[in-house]
Amino acid sequence: MIVSLGRPVKVNNFLTPLNITPIANRNLKKMEARAGEAIKKISTASSIKAAIDDYAKEME
Repeated sequence: MIVSLGRPVKVNNFLTPLNITPIANRNLKKMEARAGEAIKKISTASSIKAAIDDYAKEME
């Protein structure tokens, strides 16, 4: 699963008007990897819960 915030230039252009210092490309890639892991865990848990709920409805 690949998660991307966009090009580093795009992200830094968004941060500039907010007076936030630009993020180095290497650090941005690290944050993207962590976000990707979190999204994957949440989506897996959500899918499992939906499957269990659907199964319970079918058995009623």
